Amino acid sequence: MSPVLFNPDTLPDVPLQDRGSGYLEGTRLYLVRHGESMTNVYENLSSFDPNLTSLGWAQVLRAAAWMAAHAPVDVVVTSPLRRAYSTALAIAHAQGLEPVQVPGLEEFSHDFWPEMPVHHPTRPWWGRSDWEPSFQQAPMFVAFRDRVYAALEHVLERFPGQRICLVSHGGTMGVLSAAMVGSAHLSIWNQNTGISLFVWPEWRRWLVHFINRTEHLLDLDTAAFPRVEGAGQGTNGFSLLPSNLVERWSKVPSQPEISYLANRLRRSDRILFLQPPDLLTPLRVSVRARRAIICTTNFRGLEEGEARRALMNASHIRYEYLFVPLPFPQGYFDYVVVGQDCAVPEAEIRRVMAPSGELIEFAGKSASEPQYDDAI
Repeated sequence: MSPVLFNPDTLPDVPLQDRGSGYLEGTRLYLVRHGESMTNVYENLSSFDPNLTSLGWAQVLRAAAWMAAHAPVDVVVTSPLRRAYSTALAIAHAQGLEPVQVPGLEEFSHDFWPEMPVHHPTRPWWGRSDWEPSFQQAPMFVAFRDRVYAALEHVLERFPGQRICLVSHGGTMGVLSAAMVGSAHLSIWNQNTGISLFVWPEWRRWLVHFINRTEHLLDLDTAAFPRVEGAGQGTNGFSLLPSNLVERWSKVPSQPEISYLANRLRRSDRILFLQPPDLLTPLRVSVRARRAIICTTNFRGLEEGEARRALMNASHIRYEYLFVPLPFPQGYFDYVVVGQDCAVPEAEIRRVMAPSGELIEFAGKSASEPQYDDAI
């Protein structure tokens, strides 16, 4: 497979404009890694599609604010996986955009490191300077690389000359960054919410502006975002979820004023919870729903809820930060459950609710943790 991005002579004309750089430029490509995810932290959590931790949500809100101020974009594209989509949602929302999901940008599922030659600090591919990955030599890596290349080619062809923010994963960004600089002999590590910029200028070759920029995280107090209650210390800096987490959750009494929904919901129903005072009852209620989204500004609640959701393998349930206006289609939900002090305007709630939908109040003050505000 030979993506067109490697051969400038075969690239279609990209619209050029003056953006104040001293030269004409076409496409601007920002690469952003997702915020800290649950599997970045918890050694004993096996989840194909984890969402962000409490710290991860704080990171993506900061990255979104930094990009809105310093890196305006025309489009935000993202891997469909939760941790990337949640990051893209924050970035897009800060600039009045909606994220576009692009299949193919997902992280690899099987390690390919054993397929690679041994490295040396001063001699790439030590003893194998002519080595190029092939499907025969490195099938895991080549399959992943070609899938990512195809997605990148699609993005560049779909949005030529635009300012693109592409949100993905560590492995995906490593392949993308190596592609942009034209090297197969390059490994790049990206921190959570690290931002890189590549520009296609008038002289028609990719120009690297910066890689893995993270000043938006400099004064973020990571200690202000505690782990799941009862989490232990794992190996190599990882944490361990408590072994009785699911058992302990099953014994938590649910809130009676909405527990009846568990028996009312049909498999075809979609349900939205806005700033609920209790973040576990919605999870228990929504097991039968077609789609359930639980929105809150409570960072710790997002991490606690995501731990239980992931252990349940409830892929149809999603914990998200509460963005207003709500990033959901008009008339999408059959039920909308709101916390007593939820600040979302009723008109916005009605917009996302189906004409025959039901609006339910979840008694009690909404769960929030204002002590985190300064940490963001």
